[in-house]
Amino acid sequence: MNSARVRYTTLVLVLVAVFNLIDRQILAILIEPIKRDLQLSDTAMGVLTGFAFVALYTLTSVPIARLADSANRRTIIAVALAFWSVMTALSSLATSFTQLALARVGVGIGESATAPASHSMLSDLFPPARRALALSLLATASPVGIMIAFVVGGWLNDTVGWRMTLVCAGVPGLVLALVVRLTVREPERGASEERAADTTHYGFGVTLRYLLRSPAFVWLTLGAALSNFAIMSVIVWSSSFLVRVHDVPIATAGLWLGVATGLGGLSGGPLAGWLVSRLSRRDVGWLLRLPALTSVLAAPFIALYLVLPPTEALASFYAGAVCCAAVLGPVTAAAQEVAKVRMRATAAALLILTLNFVGSGLGPLAVGTVSDLLAPTLGDSSIRAGMWLAVAATLAAAACFGVGAGHLRAGQAEASRIDSSARSASISADGLLPASVERN
Repeated sequence: MNSARVRYTTLVLVLVAVFNLIDRQILAILIEPIKRDLQLSDTAMGVLTGFAFVALYTLTSVPIARLADSANRRTIIAVALAFWSVMTALSSLATSFTQLALARVGVGIGESATAPASHSMLSDLFPPARRALALSLLATASPVGIMIAFVVGGWLNDTVGWRMTLVCAGVPGLVLALVVRLTVREPERGASEERAADTTHYGFGVTLRYLLRSPAFVWLTLGAALSNFAIMSVIVWSSSFLVRVHDVPIATAGLWLGVATGLGGLSGGPLAGWLVSRLSRRDVGWLLRLPALTSVLAAPFIALYLVLPPTEALASFYAGAVCCAAVLGPVTAAAQEVAKVRMRATAAALLILTLNFVGSGLGPLAVGTVSDLLAPTLGDSSIRAGMWLAVAATLAAAACFGVGAGHLRAGQAEASRIDSSARSASISADGLLPASVERN
């Protein structure tokens, strides 16, 4: 694939990821009006912004990723994008907790398909020396999507209400789905490898055992889950924190948080990708050492955000966003390094499944539950008490990344070893059909 096509495909995949985060996080800026309109508790909103999203995400992400390891990834992404966009728009019709939760489940099902397929495609487009930078660019979609969701979502809520805001968030994704299906080409598997690649079709059981026996993969997954717990705890509840504790209007909170998150992510993500790409050429362990260092730096900034007055707190929020943005790109690149070629989408799915279950699921719910428990004593400040969980989670994530870095070189070497003897046994060992022939 020529360089212009590679750049175009990368741009489209980044846009898909931006839409993913917009539709996922739009509810965070709408917590207060939805809570008031549907008469819900903080715990209920924690479920809607967390577990309602990951409920079937955890069940569907791996089977779809297995499909992405053998079938056309472009088509999978296009169909998934169209589905979750429709579900986001349908969320506007909800009149109860149950209806909104079901719509969020639908959003989660759709979004579970795109990230593993995108990671796998980028790994085929970029060689190992450039892969961390490419995946870090993809990771910048997260802060950009959150920025758009918060800034535009906060303004739309004040202008047309939370229901029309959800419609406006969902409809544009349908157009992008057509763009993906009609203009993106499927890259050749393993085409970017600078070393001999094992392109054997492994069964799911073989793939799962291989990854779970990899210390590097296990530790980086635990670290990513804890890091996402901290990030989502802060992101989801920050608008409510500013509204309740500092009396900031919703639109203003959305503007502040959106700009700080977006600029922080655009500062930290690409810089981390560039830096770790250079460092990892000499020692692949830097793919996890850098996230360990930035996680340690993020913890005090999160703590300061929770205790300082609004203006100073926003500066700390930005600094924390820069540090947190340096985590996802290098970690996802590390996961691709320890997985064989036909395991990459599954490895990405297992990583994303875990970090979403722990981060997007448990994070907002834990903060909401602590807030409800302490509200009789602390009043509106109870939300701040719950958000302190993010500081501990960030430090625990740093420890996991540090341990995983010591195992990464061995994991990379094992992934590059060609095991031709596994070809015939592994495909059928788990009752799976052989992979289908890819079609453009």
